[in-house]
Amino acid sequence: MSERLYFRQLLSGRDFAVGDPLATQMVNFVYAVGDRETGEALLVDPAYRPAELVDVVEADGMKVTGVLATHYHPITWAG
Repeated sequence: MSERLYFRQLLSGRDFAVGDPLATQMVNFVYAVGDRETGEALLVDPAYRPAELVDVVEADGMKVTGVLATHYHPITWAG
C-alpha cells in the first residue's frame, strides 16, 4: 500500500536559502503538504527563497498549487 500523504518539513538555512544569514538566524520551518495521488501540494509559511522551495517540491514529483501563510515577519530596511 502506498502512502497518499506527501509531507516535508524544510528548515531555512539548511534545506533551502543555504548561505542566507537571515534565513539561518531565523530558524524558520516551512512545510510542504500534499496528495501523492493528485500530485498537488501546498507550502505552509514559505519564507526567503520561494523558488528554491518550489524546486524541492518538484524534485519530489509534486506541483505547488497553493500557499498557506499563517503569519509574517516585518522587515526593516536600512538606508
